[in-house]
Amino acid sequence: MAGFTPAPDLTIYSARTAWSAAEAATARPVLAFNAGEINPRTGHFPVPARAAECARALDAGGALIFAGIGIKNVNRLQGVAFDRVMREASVMSWRDRGSRDGAGFGDFAPDWAYSEGASVDDWAPAAERPLIAVTMRFDRGWPGEEWLAAVRAFAVAMQTRIVTVAQVARDAPRAVRLARALGGEYVTPSSMRHDALDDYVRAVYRQSLVVISDRAHGLIIGATEGAYPIGSGTDPSKISRLLTAVGLGDLVGRYDQFGDFAARFETHLPRLAPAVTVARAEIADLTARIHTAMDAVA
Repeated sequence: MAGFTPAPDLTIYSARTAWSAAEAATARPVLAFNAGEINPRTGHFPVPARAAECARALDAGGALIFAGIGIKNVNRLQGVAFDRVMREASVMSWRDRGSRDGAGFGDFAPDWAYSEGASVDDWAPAAERPLIAVTMRFDRGWPGEEWLAAVRAFAVAMQTRIVTVAQVARDAPRAVRLARALGGEYVTPSSMRHDALDDYVRAVYRQSLVVISDRAHGLIIGATEGAYPIGSGTDPSKISRLLTAVGLGDLVGRYDQFGDFAARFETHLPRLAPAVTVARAEIADLTARIHTAMDAVA
């Protein structure tokens, strides 16, 4: 809610029933399916009630947008039946190639988050970035002393200092513990509101040479502010797909691979700006396609 700017043509519904009634009463509706991660179980996706809403939009001469969605685990799709309405959508675009290939239809474009952040031309050069930012999920295994030592050594080799940040409020205790273990500093936000957190982490990443994380959008937001993303976690498959989608997946892996990534880091650094530039162009193309679909029913 903190991300919405009040506007006279914006109505926010706090109950799905009221929203559904408004959608059903619209002559030619534009229905945008929720973006983000999906975890379809055996059976029908979307569930019949949601699929029926999508079908009504098309039957009424409206537009149906599936864009920016990704499958949590593409290896667990046996028994999943994607509704045909997804194939008939005005725009059907996944957020990574693995999701598209797993589903077997549609196209894909990079995650929406790559379109945010500072212009590449405004990024501080690597030599003027004194920080290494670390942000890790609260609900994953502790990385262990070997990883901690490797991160400390990397910071020394890069002549940087370590700061930890909390990408979301629930990550704050993990960020504090990491700061202590790494000999770094936990950078405290002014507020845990989502809009304030976004400003806070971006300000840190604009000063960071690298962002190290097992949280996908920590890595992506870091990349959009000029901090090279190094993905490190217990199960990095999802973050690997989202970064590979823009050519930044080479330094994503398990905790025990971090030392190798650190050794190869400087050879990969020049790839960041071109990758983000191309990603933003691809998202702009997807955005234009969405506007075309919407304009067709205006």
